[in-house]
Amino acid sequence: MTIEEMRAALHSFDEGGLGPVLDQLEERRKKAFNIFLGVVFLLGFCVFFLILEQGLTELVKFSGAGALLVSFFFYRRMSVIRREAKEKLMPALCDQIGLNYNLHPLSSEIIPYRNLSIIPSYDEMTLEDQISGKVEEIDFNLVEAKLVNVSRDSKGRKSRSTVFQGFLVEFDFHKNFNGETIITKDHTAIGNFLTGWAKKGEKVKLEDPEFERKFEVHSNDQVEARYLLTPLFIERVLKFNRLSSVKQLQMAFKNGRIYMAIKRKGNSFEGGSFNLNDPKLIEKNMQDIALIFDMVKELNLTQETKV
Repeated sequence: MTIEEMRAALHSFDEGGLGPVLDQLEERRKKAFNIFLGVVFLLGFCVFFLILEQGLTELVKFSGAGALLVSFFFYRRMSVIRREAKEKLMPALCDQIGLNYNLHPLSSEIIPYRNLSIIPSYDEMTLEDQISGKVEEIDFNLVEAKLVNVSRDSKGRKSRSTVFQGFLVEFDFHKNFNGETIITKDHTAIGNFLTGWAKKGEKVKLEDPEFERKFEVHSNDQVEARYLLTPLFIERVLKFNRLSSVKQLQMAFKNGRIYMAIKRKGNSFEGGSFNLNDPKLIEKNMQDIALIFDMVKELNLTQETKV
């Protein structure tokens, strides 16, 4: 199918037998939500009563912590039901346009991006929502990643900060090359000087002033880097980087493949906070899938010459 045909097929998706399943899951979610509210109200009342009777004693603090844990347990039941809906919906949507879906990709999927230094360093990672297949004969593999740094203060207390959340995508570039060219965010003169020691290869100077302001390019083959980063391809990268769905872009070329780390806001393929049988849930997931088409189209990956 062409990209236009895939878009049309995606938007003509018929819930069919999936509708009753989502209706049933939504009923379960509502019941779980009502139970959660009841538990929170009851436990909150009990803890409040203990505070009035005893003040903030150790027993009351312990009871409050226990109440939070019990409340979280009942909250998790809603998350489990939402995950069930996702496990039904996403494979059906991908199958509609001939793509493959896997909720739990292998941890090894992140290795090329880490080796190419187009993702930040991290202590913890979560990979999910792997979509693979072909878009107009271009092989691709996409996973959603969340990378977290863990630090400790002087008292040993842990804190976590998300350093990357978005898509890691690998495309067949269909252009012969053997070197390694890496495109990362420009960190201004001082930042580039401080991080330059960690960059592989030599810095590549390009003629496009906007591209130079936004990105830094390093390569172990200057001639090959310019062969890959033609003026038209640079223009397409800038255009893709301006999309509202792209918060930050870093990419690399290696062994005939192009690797992209696309930072985005929030989780994808979740459908937001809508009811599980709300058509907007399906629509939102369709929009997330359609970003794959944008990558292929905006970067003109279907052209053999790639100029």
